[in-house]
Amino acid sequence: MKRWIAVLLALVMLLASLPGFAEDKYSTLLFDYFDTATSFMGYASSQQEFDSAVVLVEKELSYLHQLFDGYHLYGEMHNLRYVNENAGKAPVQVDAPFFTLLSLCKEMYEKPGFNRVNIAMGSVLSLWHDARETGILPERSALENAALHTDFSKVILDRENSTVYFEDPLVKLDLGAVAKGYAADHIRRVIEPILPSFLISLGGNVYAGEKPLDGRKKWGVSVQCPDGIPSIQPGSDILEVLYDTHMSFVTSGDYQRFMEVDGVRYHHIIDPVTLMPASHLRGVTIVCESGFMADYLSTLLFILPYEEGLALIESIPQAGALFITADGTVSMTDSVAAIAYTHGASAR
Repeated sequence: MKRWIAVLLALVMLLASLPGFAEDKYSTLLFDYFDTATSFMGYASSQQEFDSAVVLVEKELSYLHQLFDGYHLYGEMHNLRYVNENAGKAPVQVDAPFFTLLSLCKEMYEKPGFNRVNIAMGSVLSLWHDARETGILPERSALENAALHTDFSKVILDRENSTVYFEDPLVKLDLGAVAKGYAADHIRRVIEPILPSFLISLGGNVYAGEKPLDGRKKWGVSVQCPDGIPSIQPGSDILEVLYDTHMSFVTSGDYQRFMEVDGVRYHHIIDPVTLMPASHLRGVTIVCESGFMADYLSTLLFILPYEEGLALIESIPQAGALFITADGTVSMTDSVAAIAYTHGASAR
């Protein structure tokens, strides 16, 4: 489960810390949701107005965290764990956000070239999760047996009744590749009408709303350097800064959640074909309006070979990407280069 993105998308807050820029800008850190920290900042007429927005953010975060939690139960809520334990016995009715997320994943999975992100891989991913907890690699035979129960077509969605059913009772869902991006979209729709100039980072899944009200034209979002890759400035850990508004920024990479065995790094993004950690890239950052799409594509392109991923992202007009290949080469699609600091982005 993609609980920690491999490349952190940090918030660029230097200007906000300078005198004269902060009178209407407020920020907070929230914890305990999606196993990560959430940073929320925005421009408001008063602390009270901002605090009211924070209450809404926390309410939605708490609800979605519980709904997409595959490890705990919450009263009578039909959340991810409940579905995994019961949908193989009979159809389970789920809340609208849960059903919508599954529907979006199935729609994407059925597109040609998009099926390397499979949320029905829970049985395989749980073995890798246990391996990271214990430091012991999963047996190949166990991975192959688990892979027999990852057929997404066995996940039956009934839109009329909002139910989920597993034709294979051993299928397990894992929403780690998509849940935070979908949650960021959900929260954005709640917050934009009341606090349009804001930026939220849900464990690095970033959405930038209307421009900041301090004279800047765009929000800046930094992409962290993988270890061993030079930064844009000596002494920093920033690889690149991207400037935009009304956009999502999501990164997947190999160095935030991993374990090492005999000097070999095994990270958390598993290729459904090899059943092993993908090895083509160090990281990939997606920029597009939809947080769900950015989350999905960041995982997909990280798994695909570079040339294949580049061709795919260039076929999607509304999305762009920054790639870090296995040898440390950094490249960007034209749309991302146009908003990048090192390419002289003027919009900042």
